[in-house]
Amino acid sequence: MIYKELFPSHLRAIEIDLPISDDELKSRNLEYDNLTPKKFNTLRTKNAFNPVTLKYKGLIHEIQFNACTNPLCKNYGLPQERFEIKSKPYRYKISGSSRDANFMICNPERVDPTSPPTNNCSTIAISNWSVAEEIERLIRINSLLPVAKEYDFHKPACPNEHHTPKSNSESFYKRGKNSANSQRYQCKSCKKITSVLPSKKENLKFNQKRNEILPTFAKLLVNKVPINRACEILEIAKGTYYQKLEWLYRCCLEFLETHETKKLAKTEFPEMWITTDKLHYVLNNVLKKGRGKNKGTAIEDKQLPTYIVASADKDSRYVFRSDLCFDWDISLEDVISNTLTYKEDHLAGYLRRYERFGRYGTAPIEPTLNDTQTREEYLKELEQFNLRSNFVDGLHVGQTYTSIAHFWLLKQMINAKKWRFISDEDDSLKKSIFSVFKEEIKNKNGHYFLCLTDKSLTRKQAKDLHLQSISELKHWAKANGYIYRNLEELAVWYLEEELKHHQFQERNVAPNSEIYYKQLRNRIDHPIPSKDRGNRKLDVLTDLNHLTEYQLATALIQVDDNAINAFFQTVRRRLSILERPLVTARGDGKSYIYANFNPKYSQMAITILRTYYNFCLTFKSNGKDETPAQRLGLATKVYSWEDIIYKR
Repeated sequence: MIYKELFPSHLRAIEIDLPISDDELKSRNLEYDNLTPKKFNTLRTKNAFNPVTLKYKGLIHEIQFNACTNPLCKNYGLPQERFEIKSKPYRYKISGSSRDANFMICNPERVDPTSPPTNNCSTIAISNWSVAEEIERLIRINSLLPVAKEYDFHKPACPNEHHTPKSNSESFYKRGKNSANSQRYQCKSCKKITSVLPSKKENLKFNQKRNEILPTFAKLLVNKVPINRACEILEIAKGTYYQKLEWLYRCCLEFLETHETKKLAKTEFPEMWITTDKLHYVLNNVLKKGRGKNKGTAIEDKQLPTYIVASADKDSRYVFRSDLCFDWDISLEDVISNTLTYKEDHLAGYLRRYERFGRYGTAPIEPTLNDTQTREEYLKELEQFNLRSNFVDGLHVGQTYTSIAHFWLLKQMINAKKWRFISDEDDSLKKSIFSVFKEEIKNKNGHYFLCLTDKSLTRKQAKDLHLQSISELKHWAKANGYIYRNLEELAVWYLEEELKHHQFQERNVAPNSEIYYKQLRNRIDHPIPSKDRGNRKLDVLTDLNHLTEYQLATALIQVDDNAINAFFQTVRRRLSILERPLVTARGDGKSYIYANFNPKYSQMAITILRTYYNFCLTFKSNGKDETPAQRLGLATKVYSWEDIIYKR
């Protein structure tokens, strides 16, 4: 087993074909100074629907997510098309009053006016290039590379200077091992002795001091011990703390590569229920060292809202991914260079490479002669842009872009015949799932449910409501003569009766007699409220009208967000840098004293916890005390920190 290191930020984890040809780049350079920004962008609007090609695990994928995301619309998931009829209309139009707010709208049906109409759907147009870049980022931060080291096995003018122990073992003597337990080779011709990097089997603590504290360090990390207290307990400096955190992160990625990625690739699931949500936490926005003169400068809030997208299996509670919406490798210099190269300051967001960074996706460039921006506006925008460089490195990524990349990778990771999704009413999650799983949803192999919880109740009120609902359900069964084996069976029957006079979608008939549906936003209460959170309202966003009331009730009774909620509760209770804010002593505000300054360490910490949560933490269900990995079929035992760190 060879040593590995984190993927360097200057290398690409996957290949992305540049979506701009040499001819297009020449045109941009010629037209940039001569056209107004509106005209410059209008000439390229159609490029919003061009796919971006990337290569991942030896396969070619096309990224194109600018299409209708309403699963009940006839245009759902269909590409842009121009119809050969009078005036040659397009399927979609892009509308927006500014370069930063552009919507893609379904045009009215004109090919066959007697067929079902379009729903006049509107969705924000996104940059396919930026989605591909975000996919690359998530792959890179979760990947490792073998440590590469150049060896010189020979003295100058050695006749065997091109020979190596691997390719020409007969040209070398083995001269034992050094103090690091690495193999020493001696050239038979020039007599030079060279030591090579040991494998992990030969030396588990190579280039790592205080290796014996790693298991204790891991336990302190996932038991909410603050950084300063952990340093005191382990008698290490803060710099060493972060080195150990990165080392443990690498250990977890190696462990997951063997016990998660490879095993999931060999496993096929007949049906996968995914619960997904976002964890909101606050990133402390601090000035860089030496930038104290900018203290008090108004640029952003001192606490920056930051999000983590995570998805888990509903039944086993196995957490497949947890991705932070922040890129700590990007710099403002990269944004400036990209803007100058591709002239993106005159383009709409859906054509920009770095659109995922929002207002920092392009750099302010001095106005051209035909520019509609005044010099005063440019200088003000430039001042705000430059102020960002005084604060913490990196940029926040738009939630939609991270969510799309998250689900795209989830789809590559899991081999499932049928997909079921559960989330709250989050627009970015809905757009992402409808975009990535459009084929599965159109083929009725994918369905999407909403689970909306009443968060206004206290724990006692929620428990009282839970008990009251069970009592009412039993009275209903007795009054209607039902004999049931368990509460779930009774709840299904109750829902079946309710669904006979409840509609999630309105049924319509087109002039050509074709049936179509429109979403009603008509939620239904779950018969059994949650013990700790109370009422749950359920909704169906995909077409399930082909099911009977009983079949639909059987599906709805399974809808809950307990799996992802349990993981987020574990995150809050076990990671100090991601805990909920503390109330100040004065009671006049919230304190984020433990929130970290570098989001990179949040990603590392939550990945470490995810590994521990999936393979080491057990929970009781159906009479079994097992880990999520055991329940999903990826493990046959409960792992320990020593197993993860030392690859046992």
